[in-house]
Amino acid sequence: MLRSLMGERGLRAADLARLVPCDKAYISRLVNGRQRPSRQIARRLDELVGADGGLVAAAVGRVVVGDVADSAGDWGRLAAATRQSSPVSAGVVEELEQITARQRVLYHDLSSAELLGPAEAHLRLLAALLRGAQPDHLRHRIASAAVETAGLAAWLWFDVGDRGKTAVLYGMAGDLLEEAGNPALGAYVTGYRALAADACGSGREAGRYAEAAWNLAPAVTSRLACSWLAAVGASTLALCGDRQRALDSLGRARDHLDAACGGEEWMFDFDRSALASYQGQCHLRLGQAREAAVTFQEGLAAVPAGCERRGAFLAIGLAEASLVTQELDVAVHQALRALAVFEKVGSAAGVLRVRRFRGLLAEAGHRREAAVLDEHVRGYLPGAP
Repeated sequence: MLRSLMGERGLRAADLARLVPCDKAYISRLVNGRQRPSRQIARRLDELVGADGGLVAAAVGRVVVGDVADSAGDWGRLAAATRQSSPVSAGVVEELEQITARQRVLYHDLSSAELLGPAEAHLRLLAALLRGAQPDHLRHRIASAAVETAGLAAWLWFDVGDRGKTAVLYGMAGDLLEEAGNPALGAYVTGYRALAADACGSGREAGRYAEAAWNLAPAVTSRLACSWLAAVGASTLALCGDRQRALDSLGRARDHLDAACGGEEWMFDFDRSALASYQGQCHLRLGQAREAAVTFQEGLAAVPAGCERRGAFLAIGLAEASLVTQELDVAVHQALRALAVFEKVGSAAGVLRVRRFRGLLAEAGHRREAAVLDEHVRGYLPGAP
């Protein structure tokens, strides 16, 4: 049972050991049936893999079915048999793809924590179907939906601040790519891995993922997707201080966007306001604060309705650029604007970026302005008046 549930959730022994926490070898012994967990460990495993009490029951030598407890193995085998997925029709796969697309839209309407549950539930269903005997042409589509959903769930976990689960889910997406047979989608998910590493300040890791994403993209990749991949590459190159290559990549991003006429169905919207976020960040990292400020302002003016997250990232970028140009009122105003959105959508990653900006204010001697941010943070805390 444990092996099957780990497979559904894309968890390896090392992943589960880190989450328990316990030794990886111990998890391997449990998976292979060489050791029985304690009731406490079984309860923790039950919680992590969603076994609905099955692992706890197995730990004390009993299998529970409904209200009946029985030590005979037949009940357990019957319960396992009922978990096997059956072949699905093209119509069902189309419905699953529509759910995948709808969750991409809901990213703009729900907080990351609110969307995590549905996204992971959808991913479990897709993973379960892939264990069944599906026709090849449908398996590719199911696997593609699973890759996209795993990438979304990984980004949501990153946004709420859990890097461990982020890594696990990106690993799951990578494992499914070959079966999906969709290298452009693989490039897209890998690009997001670059963004996650970039946000954590891991320049070399971000650069490796960005380069891998560009190399993964096939020749038939849309100009829109190529624009986004080039923008991601420019941002990571600027983080590493590679000025000329960053500017060249930024130029390619603009050229591809100018020539774009539609993108892949699994892409989030990418327009000039979205490109402005990467372009402004690139300029700021290369010491071009005034160019960055202008770019962020233009991006904010072009943000479509409903894209609050994008507006918040442009706002905190403008705050950082305005701090460098000594426009403190603009800097604090934009930081507060970003903080309000990040708090609303439950973005721990966004809140931490505003916190880093607050640190920059304090380091520059602007303690009064830093205190303004502190006061607003206290106002967002539970129980605040």
